[in-house]
Amino acid sequence: MIDAAILGLGWWGQALVASVQGKSERLRFVKAVVPDVAKRAAVAAELGVGLSTSFQEVLEDPSIGAVVVATPHSLHVEQVVATARAGKAVFCEKPLSLTRGGAQRCVDACAAAGVVLAVGHNRRFMPAIAYLQDALSRGLLGQVLHLEANSSNESARTSFSAWRAESAESPAAGMTGTGIHLLDLAVSLLGKPERVFARVSAHGHTAPPEDTCNVFFTFTNGVSATLSMVQTTPRFWRMHLFGSDGSLEILNDDEMVLYRAGQAPLRQRLAKVAALRLELDAFAQAIDRERPYPISPEQMLWTAAGMEGVCRSLATGSEESL
Repeated sequence: MIDAAILGLGWWGQALVASVQGKSERLRFVKAVVPDVAKRAAVAAELGVGLSTSFQEVLEDPSIGAVVVATPHSLHVEQVVATARAGKAVFCEKPLSLTRGGAQRCVDACAAAGVVLAVGHNRRFMPAIAYLQDALSRGLLGQVLHLEANSSNESARTSFSAWRAESAESPAAGMTGTGIHLLDLAVSLLGKPERVFARVSAHGHTAPPEDTCNVFFTFTNGVSATLSMVQTTPRFWRMHLFGSDGSLEILNDDEMVLYRAGQAPLRQRLAKVAALRLELDAFAQAIDRERPYPISPEQMLWTAAGMEGVCRSLATGSEESL
């Protein structure tokens, strides 16, 4: 059993802790680092974790083998690097960094220290994604041509920590909060992104006002991808991969539709899974050297470069090379 600490115990930090506490045989949380102990005392007691205001205390505690980072995005890089230098494995909630350079610092620090680096992209662990990757490896869709994906939710009407609405922490409208999951999946399926063009729109529903983001990626293998995020419409999630012999669509985590020429669409429901627990258990397996974490350092860098490119494209109004 790996004893872990978590930095940040907001709504998402609480979800991460709750996903494994008393359920996982591999990892448990023993401490949370928060800025205000009194504010989190009740939820910490409910989750069975101790509280501290000192990150340094965690780094110096030999009983803590891993640190999970669930703090504002701008803090991720320095916290990951500090954790690695203390010789502890680190799991960082997405985005690892808003820039490729920041992600490179994280990757290099963990490699130099010989510790595991994991990034929290829970959708990697959906059964539908595993099916999609298997279909690709078997050539079921023929030559891959294009990926289309949407991630929408009503975050504009939801009460989150104020920092999540700050453009410095969450640039490009919904790209940072949910779109980066789509980018990570695109990277896992298509490889390295090469160019990007992005646009945001404002319809007066959010603060900051941009509530819609559309992004067009081209990958080094010539495949294209369009990602769209809407922050003021009911929750909806979709990914559709098109090939020369067929296409495969995933809807809202657990519904899958296979389209083949001359055949009726094949619809299938998949069981829902505890994706947060699965990703943290995968982190623990990597620490125990049972298997590598499924997101490679190379893919972490490609995703960060894509995110940085989106922001650059929005600033210049042009297509940007990555």
